[in-house]
Amino acid sequence: MAGAVVEAQARIEQAQVAHLGEYFDDDNRPKSVVIRMPSMQPGATENDEDLYRVPLLPLVPSTSLRIRDVEIEFDAELGAFFEPGDDDADAGASPGGFGDRWAFLSRLRRRSVALDTHARRGEGGAGKVQVKLRVEGTEPTDGLARLTNQLAMTQGVFQTFRPGD
Repeated sequence: MAGAVVEAQARIEQAQVAHLGEYFDDDNRPKSVVIRMPSMQPGATENDEDLYRVPLLPLVPSTSLRIRDVEIEFDAELGAFFEPGDDDADAGASPGGFGDRWAFLSRLRRRSVALDTHARRGEGGAGKVQVKLRVEGTEPTDGLARLTNQLAMTQGVFQTFRPGD
């Protein structure tokens, strides 16, 4: 189960990196939008317009996700209770031939119970397993914050149109 949670977090991170790639073109240049705005340049007339280029990445919120917690529920058939020493006589005949190690572990156990997670539950249905993953938003990493700030500094006017040009 722990391996599945680690893999789920890795997939979340891979999806976030892939999503970041959507803000760059095939040559790794930032995708941007060009906006026409009334010119604020010195000497601009009423009809002059500036072309203002804005990279897309700084325009969108950049929240990362991570798994906050995991809750696992399952139905299982309860078996017999074991007390320390109940199976000492069978220690040498344990499955897998663990011999003395099995006997040692069985003596360490306090009271335990056998579980069968494959047992059929009421109305002939199989035992069920339910896993809940809760994710939470996190602050952008330092690297992403620096990239976003650097891209934000590149935005600005790159051309001014005057009537009749």
